[in-house]
Parts: sequence; C-alpha cells; structure tokens
Amino acid sequence: MNILKYLRDRISLLLFYGVNLFVINLVLILDESNAVNINNIIYMDILSLFIIGVYMAREYRKYNMLYKDIEYKINHHHFEEFEISGSTHYIKRIYFKLFNEFFRTVNTSKEMLDKDNDEYYDFITSWVHAVKIPIAASRLLIESHEENTKDTLVSIENEIDKIERYVEQTLYYSRSMSFSKDYLIREYNLNKLVKQSIKKFAKTFIGKKIALTVDIDDNICVYTDKKWFGFILEQLLSNALKYTDKSDGRIDISTYEDDREYRLLIRDNGVGIKIEDLRRVFERGFTGFNGRYFEKSTGMGLYLSRKLARKLGHKITIESKSNVYTLVRIHVSKVGEYFLR
Repeated sequence: MNILKYLRDRISLLLFYGVNLFVINLVLILDESNAVNINNIIYMDILSLFIIGVYMAREYRKYNMLYKDIEYKINHHHFEEFEISGSTHYIKRIYFKLFNEFFRTVNTSKEMLDKDNDEYYDFITSWVHAVKIPIAASRLLIESHEENTKDTLVSIENEIDKIERYVEQTLYYSRSMSFSKDYLIREYNLNKLVKQSIKKFAKTFIGKKIALTVDIDDNICVYTDKKWFGFILEQLLSNALKYTDKSDGRIDISTYEDDREYRLLIRDNGVGIKIEDLRRVFERGFTGFNGRYFEKSTGMGLYLSRKLARKLGHKITIESKSNVYTLVRIHVSKVGEYFLR
C-alpha cells in the first residue's frame, strides 16, 4: 500500500484537521486583544503539523503491515486467522472477526474438498486394481477355450457380472457426492425390495449351491429410496455370497421389529470376520484378512453402504464370529420415527 493510497483513504481526517487548524488560526489572528502574536501561531502550527505527521506515519506503518499481510495471505492462499488482540478500534475488530469467520469457512470447505478428492482418488485406484481381475480371468477363459464351452461361458458371464457390479459401485459412489439431488423417499414394500435385489444374484446362488431362505412379512412397508436402498442390499448380498463357500452354505434373510424400527437381518454361515477386523469393516478402503485372502476387494462396499444408509436415515450394524457366521442388520425407522428425525 503506497502512501498516496493511504492518504486518499484518510482524506476525511486530513480535511477535518486542515479546516480545524484554519479556524483556530483565523480566530487567533482576528483576536483584537493580540494575546497571541504571529510567531506563536506559526510555532503552534508547526508543532501541530509535527504531531499529526507522527500520528499519520505511525498509522501508515500499521496499515501498510496489515495490507501486506492480507495481500500475502490472499496471494498464497494462507487462510489462517488474523490476530485481533492488538487492535483497539472497534470497527477494525469487527472486520477482523468477519475476516476470521470467512477464513474458517474457506478452510473448512477446502479441507472437505481435499478429503473428498483424496477419497475419490483412493477409490478409483482400488477400483481399477479390482476390476482388472475379472477382466484378466475372462481373457484367460477365452484363450484357454476349454472343451466344455457351456461351463466356460458361464464362468465368463460370472466375471462380467463382477465387472458390472464394480462399475455400478463406482456410479453410486460418484452419485453419493450429490446425494441430495438424486433421491426420493417413498413407502415401499420391504419384501419386494429384497426379492428384486436377490434376483440379480440368482446365478451366483445356483452356481455356488448356496441355500437361501427369505422370511419377511409381506405387510412390512418402509420409507426409503428404492434405488439407493437396493444398492445397499446388493452390496450386503454380494459380500455374503463372496465369503460363503461351504458345501452347506446358506444365507437367511428375515426381519425383526420393535416399537421404533424394523430390522432387516442378513445372516450367512460363511467365513465370518476376525474379531480384530470387525470394528474396522466400515472404514474406507479397509479389506481385512478376508478381502486379502479370499478375493480381491476394493474395501468400499460396506463403507459406501453405511454412508448411503445414514443419508437415508437408516443404520447398518454387524456382528460376526470367525468361521461361524456373519449377521448384518439394516435398521429402518418406522413411519412416525422416520419423520421425527
């Protein structure tokens, strides 16, 4: 901030001082008593100008430092708070508080954006690695051209289904960034929602020879978004199928209700979850022992499911015992409780 800009900014003070000094001088000069001679008036003017000059120089130094500090922070995107404790001007303190509130908002937005970008980058990276596996498996099946063509085609179809689910996962992850623009809460029959999701895995159930039981009261209706709730169900069913590989494998789907909520229960008798992994299964990118040992995983299915469930006002909980079972619950509030949220 050069001195001319500063003086222009302080023009009101300078004009007031000049008029005030002129009036005082005029009164003293026109005083008929001649109590103050011209030399004293000149001396008083010089002293007054010196005092105002010192004051203006001091203020200019403070303003110039503040100007440079603000300019530096803006140019270098250093949006930390300004120090206001040394300021005695009330208006200046108000402005500083306004600046600090603005910078806090900017910093919060920037941190959230950076977090979302990092999260998206990590997801895309893990997704690319995961989707390579079914693509490579399909290529090997085609190149081997086994005599049993039907089995080969079925295997290729299964790998394509995996790719499709990974692509769908990416699509829903991307949509979750603008969730508020892409959902519609309505009343749906829970049994129908579950059966629609099960149909997508019919070939997998048959291929892996996994028994399925569905025990859901046909009168249960829930308030949710059909598309997002269906995606959550598919992620949970996909996990149950992926980690249930026994000859007597089974998946049981049922419901439980109390005064406040319905709970959709999905239980499998697969490999279960190790106790040290159980508390981390909802973390972004966490695959755990099962994800590393049994099948390559993005570690995003449960993370994304819980994220979307929360946005819908639902909740997901898990309990498990290694090599015995895994039980996943989707908690859905009843009508009155849902609208009281």
